[in-house]
Amino acid sequence: MTHDDGDDPEVTAAAVDVGADVTDVLAADSDVDAHTADDVAEVVAALRDAGADAAVVTGETSTYETIRADHPTMPVVVVAEADRDLVETVVADPHAEHADPGGALATVLPARTRALAERSGSENVWQLASVADEAVVAFDLETGALLEANDVFFDHWGWEPTDLADATLADLRETDITHELRGQRRAEGEAEHVWVTDDDPVESLVANARGGRYDSREWHCLDTEGRAFKTTVRALADEGGERGYLVATVPAGSAPDDPDEGSMLRSLLEHVPMSVYFKDPDSRHVLVSEGVAEPFIESPEGKILHAPADVHGKTDFDLYPVDRASESVAEDREVVESGRPLVDRLETVQPPHGRPLYFKTTKAPWYDSEGRAQGIIGITVDVTDEKRREAELNRQNERLSEFASIVSHDLRNPLNVAKGRLQIYRERGDEEQLDAVAEMHDRMESLIEDVLTFTREGSRVEETEWLDPVEVTSDAWSAVDTDGAELEQAWTYRLSADPGRLLRLLENCFRNAVEHGRPDADSEPDSDTPLTVRAGTLGDESGFFVEDDGRGIPEDDRDEVFDRGFTSDPDGTGFGLPIVREIATAHGWEVTLSESDAGGARFEFTGVPRGSERDDAE
Repeated sequence: MTHDDGDDPEVTAAAVDVGADVTDVLAADSDVDAHTADDVAEVVAALRDAGADAAVVTGETSTYETIRADHPTMPVVVVAEADRDLVETVVADPHAEHADPGGALATVLPARTRALAERSGSENVWQLASVADEAVVAFDLETGALLEANDVFFDHWGWEPTDLADATLADLRETDITHELRGQRRAEGEAEHVWVTDDDPVESLVANARGGRYDSREWHCLDTEGRAFKTTVRALADEGGERGYLVATVPAGSAPDDPDEGSMLRSLLEHVPMSVYFKDPDSRHVLVSEGVAEPFIESPEGKILHAPADVHGKTDFDLYPVDRASESVAEDREVVESGRPLVDRLETVQPPHGRPLYFKTTKAPWYDSEGRAQGIIGITVDVTDEKRREAELNRQNERLSEFASIVSHDLRNPLNVAKGRLQIYRERGDEEQLDAVAEMHDRMESLIEDVLTFTREGSRVEETEWLDPVEVTSDAWSAVDTDGAELEQAWTYRLSADPGRLLRLLENCFRNAVEHGRPDADSEPDSDTPLTVRAGTLGDESGFFVEDDGRGIPEDDRDEVFDRGFTSDPDGTGFGLPIVREIATAHGWEVTLSESDAGGARFEFTGVPRGSERDDAE
């Protein structure tokens, strides 16, 4: 209902399920623009669409609770009889007022509606902020510019009021801990914290507040003297006033000469990115850090454990395979009984579907205040990246050594032959010598191309993608002169690999099978059976194979075929299978050579990340 008396109404109110008397009272007041609704869903929509300053409801508890759930700070006037529970709830709500329908409703209702709406904005916020124990900062909802703050903020951040000029919300914090660190330990009362993945955590905090989601974040901040502190912040939005309010907890400080050991331990467990744990004499985990279950632990029963609470109270036998658990428990007992720490024990863990992971563990006795051993404290650090870089450096050094060998030997031989034949041509004019020179030049060109490929393919793979191996296999087979050979595929799941390098690996395997896998003409002169090459995924392990039904590779030669320069073809360069091994190693895979069921060669590649089942897998 809109009044046309020449002045705009001061307050817009939405009234739900009210009687004619309440409607008439609101309509009679020119300062209140009342919108009536028949049910609570309609009034909630009206509050949003009309930009209402307040709501007026009757004494239905459910109506009041519904509005409050959707609008935590919306002023609400409850017209109700003196129902004790409802009245107590309303009185305890700083954004609500009670009006007795049996009293002077015509006077009381409009006055209380106006008064509550008027103080609900920034005035009401600052009345509360002036006596709050938390820091409160007002900011512009659109730009994030800081507008004003209470004394608690200035005292704790060390700012002056003039420092607010040209400052924004982002200037209040160094790091959004909730954004940067995953899986933070939740202290009591912190269950509402969320893991944030937005590119800009400040923008998302404000956007959530404007959408009615008042989530909490942990910020790492600095005061003007450079002292760091952690605070929990929440943002509130007042769309009517186009303002937002940041409310931040202010932790009580400890004297510099009285360190808070509890907070020191809590910070270690919450924020140091490593696995820290305390185990009692029975090897039960009694206190663990956030990193103990990162990224996850898969128990022997196949249960995935993500959080510290999943590990608390469990032994290693609950978490790991029996052999690994037995070894760990024996170490725990040795550390407790001997008092000697275990330092930097390297452990390799093979996930079910992926590359090996590497960890270093240090354990030491855990003593109580009287010096009695209560168990062990352990620290485990993920050194997978370090070990992979070390392996990459070793491979680079090996390739450098092999490159020097190629230059000094493999290339020098055909070069010397070419120079000798050229000298003979100059002395005798025999043009047949030029054919030999050209042949040596072709051989050197092939060597150079293979060396470049060998060097490129051996560098560590930085990015992989999930792919359908059927498509890559078909492309690789099409790129090879198969000379009548047949291809069979048996892929049941997707793989993670660098597509280009996997393509070249398969090409070299296929080329090796076609060129070296056919029966000898002397041993089987009448054989016209075409060579069959099969490629597919492994059943027991995560990986794939390439095999043929040809003559195979002698067992005595299987350790040498991956060495550079080894070949049974006098015209070959001996780089085909070494390139296969380099590509596999660059991915972090293992390659082994054995005999296929048909007597041919079988290459198996393991440690390959396994993906989802293929749709048309047989």
